[in-house]
Amino acid sequence: MMFLILFLSLRLTYDCSVAAHNILVFLPNPIRSHYVQVEPIFLSLAHRGHNVTVVSPFPPKEEISNLRHISLKADRAEELIPPPNWMEWTLTNRLFNLNFWKIRADLNIPQVLESSVYRDLTRNDNKFDLIFTELFFGFEPLAVLGHIFQAPVVTYASYGYNPDILRYIGAANGVAYLPHFELDYAGPMSLLQRLENALIQFSVMLYNEYWYYRGMTLCLLSIFQGLFRALRICYGIRRCFSSLPTPHELNDIMDKAKKGVIYFSFGTLLKASNIRKEIAQTFLTVFGQLDQTILWKADLKYTDWDIPKNVYMRDRFDQISILAHPNCVLFLTHGGVSSMMEAIKNAIPVIVVPFFADQNINAANAQYLGYGLHLSYRNLTQQSLRWAITAVLRDSRFKASVERASEVFTDKPMSSLDSSVYWIEYVIRHSGAHHLKPPTVHMPWYQLFFLDVIVVYFVAFCLILYIFKQVISLLFLRLLFVTKSSKAKVN
Repeated sequence: MMFLILFLSLRLTYDCSVAAHNILVFLPNPIRSHYVQVEPIFLSLAHRGHNVTVVSPFPPKEEISNLRHISLKADRAEELIPPPNWMEWTLTNRLFNLNFWKIRADLNIPQVLESSVYRDLTRNDNKFDLIFTELFFGFEPLAVLGHIFQAPVVTYASYGYNPDILRYIGAANGVAYLPHFELDYAGPMSLLQRLENALIQFSVMLYNEYWYYRGMTLCLLSIFQGLFRALRICYGIRRCFSSLPTPHELNDIMDKAKKGVIYFSFGTLLKASNIRKEIAQTFLTVFGQLDQTILWKADLKYTDWDIPKNVYMRDRFDQISILAHPNCVLFLTHGGVSSMMEAIKNAIPVIVVPFFADQNINAANAQYLGYGLHLSYRNLTQQSLRWAITAVLRDSRFKASVERASEVFTDKPMSSLDSSVYWIEYVIRHSGAHHLKPPTVHMPWYQLFFLDVIVVYFVAFCLILYIFKQVISLLFLRLLFVTKSSKAKVN
């Protein structure tokens, strides 16, 4: 009882005694799925009394008096280098090119920092206590905002981790056991997998450190005519939303689905209209043979297809509410990190059809940990799709595994949203919370991997070996000389 009273008093203190701070949320990335991951965080910060300035292409869901939204969309890279059809790209590619992010940054960063929005922020004597931004997708150089406004920078990982995040949180040696986020490895890696993983991770790490970031330093110097401080990533923040009330029509469909509902969505970036016609027909044919009700988030035209009676197709669904509904029995997904977290939270088994980036490793982990199956888009057929759906629905081990994962995922002292808000305010209270950064953050990569120590010991070993060889040679020659002298005296 005393513990409960203490916990409630601490929560009350946390909820009420908050000093208002000025927070800049700088998210010009035009990909909406990255934005919606963290929108509840800065809305919550505004509700707690902080003065929040949001720079993004997407207006917030709520109008709050102390939340100011400024529209800015960094889309020069998309305009000059149109993104590929990711559905087709995955058929012939496995990994992004090494310079993929640098090319985007070379176009988007000057567009952002030369914009009137940026000029107004810096010329109107705006003072910020904290900068919240995403240092990914070619926006890594935005860490310079911390230098410009003399404020700590909090960033988040919208996809998990990559060599940069490992490097700048001081965990680059995680390469030994963490696969690169574009590889479909799960569990302990074999020697061949570790060789490939090390080659990719270190190639990316060294390329970024000695070409990408140094090149962006020159770019920023040309814009600011000043000094640019090295990138430092502070913290990663992940989200998990609460479910919203299900719309009446959708709720009615799901309540009447006696055999359950299968939800099918490839996220916001991957459009169903880009799926090859024969593959889209494969989905519809298999869906029509099932007893379950299918909700498919797709931008396809109804008139172009023969839609089975059990398939409801919309260009937008409330994914969180669908997965939270008790009649949802399966999630057919591309494997984005948000979708995977929402499925685990609601204990919904998955079939993952990955296309690029972290989707591959998310699919591999789902199959390795037993709460889903990895289905290759390259080899997708009616037989493979029907087998995967039947296997997950009939084998109770998938549901049991995801229920265990959900228990672990949701067992925490406060919600993910409250935790995120707490640590953001913690960083402000402690002026960047530099005491939480491990010393490895500031160590050169060759020291972190003991390369300098190994070289010194190797040189010392070679030197000792050389001296030993020379001593042995001298002793041998001396012994030989003494033997010859003895023979000469005898003769």
